[in-house]
Amino acid sequence: MEGRMLKSLIEIEGMAIAGLIDEVTLEDCVEPPGWKKIVVVDRKGVMYETKCLEPQVAKRNYMVLSAYTVRWSSLIVYGEKETNLSPL
Repeated sequence: MEGRMLKSLIEIEGMAIAGLIDEVTLEDCVEPPGWKKIVVVDRKGVMYETKCLEPQVAKRNYMVLSAYTVRWSSLIVYGEKETNLSPL
């Protein structure tokens, strides 16, 4: 795990929901054979990975994380200032 930090799937999902993930990939695990891990890169370029997951679990969560990263994170507004709205 050179240059990568191990994070739980729920932590990575939380980062993706908050719009902090820029890239999501799937990688094969050596042990157990056939299992996969999810690797993400955050907005600062830091890499994180999950533990090895069953293939179906990894693929399903990869699709969800990809949707958060590609589609939904663009809807998050950053740096919005509060405005004073007068009551009617």
